[in-house]
Amino acid sequence: MRSFLERISSRKFLTALAVQIAAVVALFRPADAETLHTAAVRIAALAALILAALGYGKIEAEVDKAGVKR
Repeated sequence: MRSFLERISSRKFLTALAVQIAAVVALFRPADAETLHTAAVRIAALAALILAALGYGKIEAEVDKAGVKR
């Protein structure tokens, strides 16, 4: 198993973190457009939050699984 510092400094984690930050910004930015557009942006931001978290978890699970000696 890799250490916590190795995990949070990996490119996979940093990419997932950047997506999470961008999605949160898109989710909570001030509404300056029409309602339908705002709703679409918020739905896309929520989808990005969920998919980035699930994708990172899946990748880390596969890396850990590959590193286990059988």
